[in-house]
Amino acid sequence: MFGLFPKKKIRVTLPDDTRVIAIGDIHGQLDRLTKVMELVDQYVEKNPIKNEHIVFLGDYTDRGPRSAEVVEYLANRQLAALKTKRREIFIQGNHEDLVQEALSDLGTRQDLWWRNGGLSTVSSYLDFRNVQTSPDASNEERLRLFRENYPEKHAAFMQTLKDYVQIGRLIFVHAGLRMDQNLIDQSTDDMHWIRDSFLHWSGEPKDYLIVHGHSITNKMKPEIFNHRVGIDTGSYKEKGRITAAIFEKNHVRFLSNGTRKGFVQTIFS
Repeated sequence: MFGLFPKKKIRVTLPDDTRVIAIGDIHGQLDRLTKVMELVDQYVEKNPIKNEHIVFLGDYTDRGPRSAEVVEYLANRQLAALKTKRREIFIQGNHEDLVQEALSDLGTRQDLWWRNGGLSTVSSYLDFRNVQTSPDASNEERLRLFRENYPEKHAAFMQTLKDYVQIGRLIFVHAGLRMDQNLIDQSTDDMHWIRDSFLHWSGEPKDYLIVHGHSITNKMKPEIFNHRVGIDTGSYKEKGRITAAIFEKNHVRFLSNGTRKGFVQTIFS
């Protein structure tokens, strides 16, 4: 069945023995994530290749109900990959910025975090750690308990996150890049947060292609443009998806959970 998956041509080429699988924004949606990874595992099993990389593009937490369990799942994958020398790379997104700022008490964007799903992350961690709170507990009290009970394993995982990774002529980053700057000159803030100036760039093609999440795509389907491939397909929305993009040679194909009950597989055509 996998040979029937539709391919989309891209303008850069990977070596014949190399595959990269990118996973879009997750936002606390554990069930959707595990469904997508089941599909990825099936594809990998049926299509072995010498050099394979799996890249998670960030925004693991916030908005969805199971952020703590998502981070636990990813941290376990990372530890298993280290033991087996499997190539799995975890990128930092802007929501990981907000979580780390909340944990450090040094951030100035606390209100922004609350408005963008921070409370759901705090609640998921208190449930994950079996911490009891009163129904009328303030957000400040919940935040204090969140900090006191944040697992060391998850903190260690967060410290390993990368701003970007380049594999061949593909660059994987959470939000995007400033297209008029060299890669070495990019700011961390832009790589985690940039939006319009990157999305709507219309200059001459570069010798690389950027794969990113962060900005939900039109109609919540993957997008391919001259300078970028966007795979944030609205994971936390009722009709959203988590998308995996499989890059081989000069093409990409997409897998995702479905939007119906049971998360039936959806193949974008």
